Amino acid sequence: MEYQLELFDVDKSDLQIKDEVNVYLDYLQTPNEAFSGMPVCPFLKAELENYKLMIEVWRPGEKPLNELWRKFFESDFNSALFICVDTEELKWKDVPRDAYQKSIQGFLKQWSDESRKYKAILFSPFEERTAAGEPTRKKSPYFLINVATREELHLSHTKLLDTKYFDNFSEKELKKLKVKKDTK
Repeated sequence: MEYQLELFDVDKSDLQIKDEVNVYLDYLQTPNEAFSGMPVCPFLKAELENYKLMIEVWRPGEKPLNELWRKFFESDFNSALFICVDTEELKWKDVPRDAYQKSIQGFLKQWSDESRKYKAILFSPFEERTAAGEPTRKKSPYFLINVATREELHLSHTKLLDTKYFDNFSEKELKKLKVKKDTK
């Protein structure tokens, strides 16, 4: 399932873009042998079923990212997924994910007391990164900004430590996720 040929068509509607992302979200919820039979993202299904994940399309230049942050913080959603669409001025393949993630983290820490509770994890289909040898990010049809509370991310991570989820991860992958071999 490759999206690379049709990745960034600026004429697509938000609905078409969200449909493409929903295919990716289905993949993330499907049990996967690389993750010991667990889904790539084991907690996503509950977020979707309980309507706790805000999904918004973001076209830089049409509206500021602050507008999406404000909408999210004023909502009843637990987490958010901002779908970043190419524009004439900005091509997401040229955005260094690590640096952009750090800048968003800095923004969240400084913007408000509410925003400090959140952490953003960015997913780029252009980066060479795997989890349990699986190129999970390459399967994303767009550059994505995922936002959740620091507490929820920590609890989810901790719950996974008591499972076989990390059994197929390489030493390098475990180190990036701050998972110690003896806690697997």
